[in-house]
Amino acid sequence: MTDSKDDQPIEPTEAQIATLLSSDTQGPFHFVNLLKFREIADYPADHPLAGKAITGEEAYRTYGMVAHAHVTKRGGRLVTLNSVQQQLIGNSQEWHQVATMEYENIEAFMDMISDPDYVESLAHRDAGLEATEVFVTRPIIS
Repeated sequence: MTDSKDDQPIEPTEAQIATLLSSDTQGPFHFVNLLKFREIADYPADHPLAGKAITGEEAYRTYGMVAHAHVTKRGGRLVTLNSVQQQLIGNSQEWHQVATMEYENIEAFMDMISDPDYVESLAHRDAGLEATEVFVTRPIIS
């Protein structure tokens, strides 16, 4: 599991994964993603896009297209993709977008994150994100 270059975690810890797997894994689940993008994507030096004038949001969008295909392939869906207009209450990060993905169960999520094609796309996510927070939620009202 990797972290961003700025020591902001963008991967779950082993303990967080263990907690996720020890819960009731039958869904649906909504993963709420708070996203803050780098001004310019920060790819590793050996990546073909290193040094290109690609915004963090553009890099993340490349990742997002792959991730969306993997989520829907496993029966999930994109619930929301919103730009943040302002923070009305609180004073945390200045988030740029909020995305909510629905997974039928935790097994679908775990299967996705072990798929080599998905794992390859993480270079774009890592290059594009300055910070993120992800909350695993369960709908109360269907």
